[in-house]
Amino acid sequence: MGTKRKEKQESEELVLMEDSNWFNKGSIVEVCLEDEGFRGSWYTATVLRSVSRRSNKVLLEFHTLMSDSKPTSKPLRQFVDVILVRPVPPRESNRGFLVDEEVDAFHNDGWWEGVVTDAYQVGRYSVFFRCSREQIEFAEEDLRLHREWVYGNWVPPLQQPPPPAS
Repeated sequence: MGTKRKEKQESEELVLMEDSNWFNKGSIVEVCLEDEGFRGSWYTATVLRSVSRRSNKVLLEFHTLMSDSKPTSKPLRQFVDVILVRPVPPRESNRGFLVDEEVDAFHNDGWWEGVVTDAYQVGRYSVFFRCSREQIEFAEEDLRLHREWVYGNWVPPLQQPPPPAS
């Protein structure tokens, strides 16, 4: 995407975010981390301080990430660029998943993007993670349909066209 077009999109997303109730102090959000080893994952956090117009950052306290590895450590608090923050996606209860469906799986304290590769006995699925090249089995309650937050709306993955009639 061209630089000017990307800047325009980021600017439009910032306006949407600044006007959204989900960015208020106390709101629960999800954060995409860009650090090595965390790409493709989302972590829940609580907004401690709303968006700063000067820095376009929001202060968050993570729910599952700690400030260090000590047993007495406190939840990680961090200023995060608003472009990396979104509301928590909707979840359908008791939803089954199909092979090749894009999902988020709760693993290592966050939601990781993957693809269902196999469905086992009721409520068990094998998921492949492109970023780490791992395949792991999950219970249905640890999966959700992968969705993207685009211009203030949740977008499900592209629907597969129905197979041709025989």
